[in-house]
Amino acid sequence: MKLTGAIKLLQNLWPCRTRLVCLSADELCELKEDKPIMLADTLTAKERESMEEKEETEGDGEKGQQEEEIEVKERESEDEDQGEVMVEEAELEELRTQVFQLLLELDETREVSQRHEESFVELQGLLDEERLASAHQAESFTRRSRGFKLRSVQEEMNSLEEEKESELEEVQQELRSAQEEVLVLQQAAEEAAAERENDIASLQEELCRLRVELQRLQATAAEYELEITTLRAEMSMRSLSTAAPGDVTQLQEEIISLTDECQTLSSNHKELSNKLEQLQQQQGVCDDTYLQVRTEGKTEQTEQLKADSYITLSQSGPKLQNPDSLVVQDEIRVLRVQQRQAEEMAQKVQQECEGLKRELEDLQHLYERSQQDRAALELQLQSCKAEFQKLLGRKSQFAQGHMSMGARESRRSNPAAFQLKDDATTAAAYFT
Repeated sequence: MKLTGAIKLLQNLWPCRTRLVCLSADELCELKEDKPIMLADTLTAKERESMEEKEETEGDGEKGQQEEEIEVKERESEDEDQGEVMVEEAELEELRTQVFQLLLELDETREVSQRHEESFVELQGLLDEERLASAHQAESFTRRSRGFKLRSVQEEMNSLEEEKESELEEVQQELRSAQEEVLVLQQAAEEAAAERENDIASLQEELCRLRVELQRLQATAAEYELEITTLRAEMSMRSLSTAAPGDVTQLQEEIISLTDECQTLSSNHKELSNKLEQLQQQQGVCDDTYLQVRTEGKTEQTEQLKADSYITLSQSGPKLQNPDSLVVQDEIRVLRVQQRQAEEMAQKVQQECEGLKRELEDLQHLYERSQQDRAALELQLQSCKAEFQKLLGRKSQFAQGHMSMGARESRRSNPAAFQLKDDATTAAAYFT
């Protein structure tokens, strides 16, 4: 039963096994001095209780013999207790030696872990340096390649700009003649717009005048309504008092006349509101027509710009009847050939631009791939770190397992010593 109790105590107090190392030699001696006394006290108390129970059951004649037997048993128990104390002292000395050995092993494991940490820090620094060097090399390579490509593109763009400038000068000369005709048409459109704006201004003046009249009529209607309310109040007051019937009839006639005037004013108000709506509709129509005129002028400008080439050809038509018509035709053909060449050059430039765009897309894909490779390398580094940590954990677990195996073997050999050890761990946990 004692062995099973000691095993249960060890299972409950095994998580606190590291605290046993922190006990000093003095504390172990105190535990050694206190524990045997407690055991002796418990044994003597139990034996005394058993003896008292036996004494109660037996008769008075056998008391002398029982007392002698009790004295003999007490002497034997004292001798056994002294022997157990000596055994426990030897076991405590063995425990002290084991504790010192465990402390030495802990120091060695700490030194090994520090060495591993230093090597890990050095490896991490080397990896960071290699990353920085590779990143700088990649940036320098990309900058150089981009610089060369930009230079070639700039040279091609400069040549194309020169060609375009020469073509633009020719087109500008043709546009000047068309702009003159456009100005004439713009002047005509502006004159028509000015006339319509004058019409709109006159309509707006009429609207303002009618609004003023409406406001005046509304004010008069409000005055009449106030008079009606006052008259009604007077009528109510007079009806309460004893008044003559002639005054009542006069007041009723005045009320009827005032109601008629209110009706006429309301009808006039409705007519004026209808007129206002009609004028507003006319103003909206005028605004729409003005906008149409503006849009027509703009469309005429665009159509005239598009028809410049046709106008030049129509102007060159009657000149063909002159003796110099052949020269003009040759010039037209040359211009057409130049136009075709310019269009072909523009197509080539577009194709080259598309090729450059494709190259840029390829470079972007390469950049994305490099980023993916970098992410993969970072994942590999993290996995290496995790494996390193796992190895450290396994090493610590192996050391703990080795210690636990040694403790189990020693427990099997001497369970009483381990019971003392468990009591010491419980005491240390209580004090901490």
